[in-house]
Amino acid sequence: MNVFRPLLLCAFILSAVSAQLARAGDFENGVSFYEDQNYPAAVAAFSKAAEQGNANAQFNLGLMYVNGEGVQRDYAKAMSLYQQAAQQDNVRAQVNLGRMYAKGLGVVQDYAKAMQWYKKAAEAGYADAQYSLGTMLASGIGTRQDFRQAKYYLQLAADQGNASAQYQLGLLYLKGNGVPQNSVEAYKWFSLAGEYDAAAMYRQYAEKKMSQAQIDEAKQLAAEWKPESGK
Repeated sequence: MNVFRPLLLCAFILSAVSAQLARAGDFENGVSFYEDQNYPAAVAAFSKAAEQGNANAQFNLGLMYVNGEGVQRDYAKAMSLYQQAAQQDNVRAQVNLGRMYAKGLGVVQDYAKAMQWYKKAAEAGYADAQYSLGTMLASGIGTRQDFRQAKYYLQLAADQGNASAQYQLGLLYLKGNGVPQNSVEAYKWFSLAGEYDAAAMYRQYAEKKMSQAQIDEAKQLAAEWKPESGK
């Protein structure tokens, strides 16, 4: 019997734990430097953590390359970092990969790949991805227009409080795209998406076709609405 094997295993575990703590330390330092707007130091700290596989550091560093904070703007470098983080199921990186593919930043524009990454993050419950996927399906950009599928994803995002999705969902109900036309539901979602000037305009438009009882019902539904938990 090899009595040294358990000791070697313990040493390996301790080494792995130490490496994880070191990665976390570099990441936290990066966050602190970034909050202090010391971007070069943040880049250095995030780079150390990213090289050791910290997905959050890879995402943050990618974002800094996109924005040109502390480094020269480099979309290709950002794409590489997002890819590394996305492969570790970092949903924010998956969403940003989708955006990069959709806009053709640092990569050849590819709507199919954009939808692939949006869908992966959407299925993980990330509202921004659900909204982006829903709008692509509603508009038919890079895919066959599908209002029913669009409604499904927009509903998921709207239920989490995503104002953009709430606005788009209101449009679906107002026009009867993918759902039965319903002015009460449209009014409700436009009310919840209050930060959009267009939402107020469409709410007023819907109101002209509604009875006072319907308006009161929509207002009550909006007042009673509560967001679902998500990401």
